[in-house]
Amino acid sequence: MKKTTFSAVLLGLSVAAYAAEPPDNGAYIGAGAGSSAYDDDGAFRGLSFDDTDSSLMLFGGYKFLKHLAVEGRYQSFGSFTLSDLQTVDIDVSTLSVHAVGIVPFGTSGWELFGHLGLGVVSQDVGSFSDDVAAIGGGLGVRWYAARNFALSAQTDVFLWEDDSLGPTLDVSAGATQLTLQY
Repeated sequence: MKKTTFSAVLLGLSVAAYAAEPPDNGAYIGAGAGSSAYDDDGAFRGLSFDDTDSSLMLFGGYKFLKHLAVEGRYQSFGSFTLSDLQTVDIDVSTLSVHAVGIVPFGTSGWELFGHLGLGVVSQDVGSFSDDVAAIGGGLGVRWYAARNFALSAQTDVFLWEDDSLGPTLDVSAGATQLTLQY
């Protein structure tokens, strides 16, 4: 047990020693993957609905200042399956633009970030497709392994109103994912 603890401390110190200070400005691109969830606001209550899947994200942005960036994203939240009488997949994706606020932790290579954005959510159900405006937001923590290469863990949520089933529903999709940024 002592060897394991000592090894973990050594690994943590070596990772911190090789961290790079985040750049103050510049362009970046990245990709992420993780798990996602869909909240239907009770529309499918009582039915067999699989509301979780895998998410994928592609993004690019420009860091204008040490504490501010603007980012464009494409995010697929995956397919959510309704399977009572017949199997129906609901594919959900977004295309959005975000303002990103950044709080660096000195020269440690670590930074906390949050973002707010606007976008379009596409919901595809068989041959039916519905595109609606949505707001998005999220939080994350990022670590720079090198000046232009970072790893992050983040949680994102998009909210929109959907009236395609009759009553207006407050629907959301969220994802928790790991991302790589260059």
